[in-house]
Amino acid sequence: MIEFLRRHLLLSLAFFVTFLITLMFLIRFTFSTLMWFNPDNLEQPIAGWMTPRYIAKSWQVEPEVVAGALGLEMDGAGRRVTLNKIAATQGWNLDDLILDLESAIKTALDSSND
Repeated sequence: MIEFLRRHLLLSLAFFVTFLITLMFLIRFTFSTLMWFNPDNLEQPIAGWMTPRYIAKSWQVEPEVVAGALGLEMDGAGRRVTLNKIAATQGWNLDDLILDLESAIKTALDSSND
């Protein structure tokens, strides 16, 4: 077996790297699945530390609903921007921003339940 690995070094390295990448994606998938199946992570009160993506997943609404309420483009540029940073950048009061966001989420949830 060792002789085979020596003779086919590039092939062995490519296999090992592919295995590590697959393992990384498996770990991320498992973590994400466990997190979002936990009911404690759903419908959390909106806070300044949250990102738009986290809010959309927590409240189980389309990302467009959250982006529209925050006045953001769906271009992926600010994926890890928190509500605190969004409010500061756009010159909004954080509490008003959260109220607008909660209203948009409530409207989206009410329309999906009809």
